[in-house]
Amino acid sequence: MKFNMKKYFPVTALGLSLLLSGCADSFLEKSPSDYITSGDLQEVAKWNSNILMGQALGTYSTTFAMNSGGTGGHDDFGQKAVDIATDLMSGDMVIMQQGYGWFESAGSLTCTTTTATSYSYQFWRYYYKLIKATNEILDAAGGDDVTPEGDENKVYYGQAKALRAHSYFNLVNLYARPYTEDKAALAIPIYRTQLTSEAAKKSSVEEVYKLIVKDLTDAIPLLDGFQRPSGAKDQIDQSVAKGMLAYVYLTMGDYKNAAKISQEVIDSKQYTLMNSSEIINSGFASVGISGWMWGIDLTTSNSPALPTFWGHMDLFTYSYAFAGGEKLVDTALYESIPASDTRKKWFTEYDSKTGEQYELTNWWKFYNAKRSMGNREWYDDEVYMRVAEMYLINAEANVRDNNLQAAKTSLKTLLDERDVVAAEKIAAMNQDELLEAVYYNWRLEMWGEGRGLMTMKRFKKSITRCAEDAMLPERTYSYDDKRLTFNIPEREITSNPNLAD
Repeated sequence: MKFNMKKYFPVTALGLSLLLSGCADSFLEKSPSDYITSGDLQEVAKWNSNILMGQALGTYSTTFAMNSGGTGGHDDFGQKAVDIATDLMSGDMVIMQQGYGWFESAGSLTCTTTTATSYSYQFWRYYYKLIKATNEILDAAGGDDVTPEGDENKVYYGQAKALRAHSYFNLVNLYARPYTEDKAALAIPIYRTQLTSEAAKKSSVEEVYKLIVKDLTDAIPLLDGFQRPSGAKDQIDQSVAKGMLAYVYLTMGDYKNAAKISQEVIDSKQYTLMNSSEIINSGFASVGISGWMWGIDLTTSNSPALPTFWGHMDLFTYSYAFAGGEKLVDTALYESIPASDTRKKWFTEYDSKTGEQYELTNWWKFYNAKRSMGNREWYDDEVYMRVAEMYLINAEANVRDNNLQAAKTSLKTLLDERDVVAAEKIAAMNQDELLEAVYYNWRLEMWGEGRGLMTMKRFKKSITRCAEDAMLPERTYSYDDKRLTFNIPEREITSNPNLAD
């Protein structure tokens, strides 16, 4: 494997100093990010649905805002920061070289500690900030056990429920062992309102999942008929809420419901799979891509700039990856990709002048079309959910439920646009072979999109890091390694002694 970044991106010492000057500074909040109080909202929302709308839309901005986890680091920018960190923890994505510090604790599996600068603190604060905001919307509408009046209020109430469920789902998967292994274990506190300041005790994994399922099953009918503005995908619609619920059922081992809900999304034909051309030529850079179900349209006015997903993942965006901090695909995963699979191009670049081939680096999955140093304004979009995931959920749920023909249909539909040779082999597979094929396609199709750690745990796999990994080269660890489960941060335990073990 060859890595010659200077060949493709000559960077002067002056250029590096300009790029990274101030990058390690602490961007601490000057004041807390407060929301409108629940009492005020409840009074006004009785006659003005725009209040709920404004609060809901404002809440979405937290998912991509810098410092949403309160650490001030350039690896603290909402959902995509979680996605990068957890993919690094899975080992399917690795750090090429140490230097800037960002995400290195995730790559070295030292990120689950309890300090105020750790990801344990950052992710906890990020998701509970979202929960606080969604609770205030629900409080303003009369509580989370009511159905608000007015079609518009129902939509924003449903979105709040879905986003709260999404937050609790991520928290319980980060801070507790899998549901299928220990659902009785005490995990995280549940807050369903902001009208009381009482500190909650830990709830069990099962209790958290019950709330998640309730929130999503409440949200789905409320979002029926809701259509987002043309071209926009930042708000949660009914298909996105169903996609969330399909993930939840899959993680719980409720395979029939996971297959049912994911099939409903597929059958709606609201979204079409990215075809074999799109997965290479789109750069995964626009919410206009047909296969994106949920995504954020970043602009020059709302982008966090250097500390963005693109800054850390794209070689052609002027930021960390460009300057040597790029992420690689695991060598063994790359070498397992057959030449017939279009996705191999994601990690391969061929120099026609020298005849040399450069591999493992993210060349063609996430990239700015202007190529080298093409984007200094950090406006490429961020994807949160794709319809390809619904095909993978459907295939996995059906194969685990021994409904092999349905599983084969979903997986083959995906592979018809990725690898026609592999697609033709699906029909002859037995259950074990089919499950391995699903696992492989989760890892490859969703590389860099934040599904690696949950996939590893769901399939109960071990991984050996590749030699090219700068953090844990050739180290082996299992899905149940304690370093893959986050600890509740010290500051939270100090504030709420109920959380002490």
